[in-house]
Amino acid sequence: MLTGYLIAVVLAALALTRLPSAIRGRNVLIASSAGAIVLAFALITPDVYAALDRFSPIPNLVDLIAKLALFTGLLLAGTQVARAWRAPQTQRRISGLPGALVFLGVFVAEVIIFAVVHTTSSAPDLADNLSSPLVRLYSTLATAYPAYIAALLLPHVRKGLSSSQGATKATSRFLFVGFILAGVRFVLGLVTLLLPATYYVGQVVSGVAAIFVALGLATAFFARIGRQRATRRSFR
Repeated sequence: MLTGYLIAVVLAALALTRLPSAIRGRNVLIASSAGAIVLAFALITPDVYAALDRFSPIPNLVDLIAKLALFTGLLLAGTQVARAWRAPQTQRRISGLPGALVFLGVFVAEVIIFAVVHTTSSAPDLADNLSSPLVRLYSTLATAYPAYIAALLLPHVRKGLSSSQGATKATSRFLFVGFILAGVRFVLGLVTLLLPATYYVGQVVSGVAAIFVALGLATAFFARIGRQRATRRSFR
């Protein structure tokens, strides 16, 4: 719970700092990615999830919507990071045709599994039904897309670790740890297919990974704001 709120606060702050320029048609990608991820985490907070699920025509449909929001936020954030590192091929694999096919493939598979699974209770990620192999597959598949984005961006982020610029190095460190943990989470998801108890370890890893990625993005974007303000002051 605390992890989710922390991530939401960091990303909401990021989205709000970009909102004025987004309204003017600039930094739309940054604000949209942060907003989508905030929405995803907000939807799976217990009170919000329970309240919305009561009004949903399909049990646990809120979880599927949250996953769509998260995947969309990751796609937009990944695109922004690839642009920042001037990596057009990576950007294409995230938001070009290959990336779109991966996005749709993973989400459609999630929808199909969701439609087949018969859940007995309301819970984010269908976590109360982990005894079902299909539910475990549904959960594991949801970790595949973040791991895919992380794997594409990791080589570029690694280069930033040796940067002479403090902000770039700090951003790279946060993102590097977060992306490594995203890969670890996917591996734990695969283990969960056979050992359901591993799921809860994986959730902790997911939370820590998300915090590092959120801090990395926030560091990069707030550093950018600082540079822009410094540039404006130099011309006064």
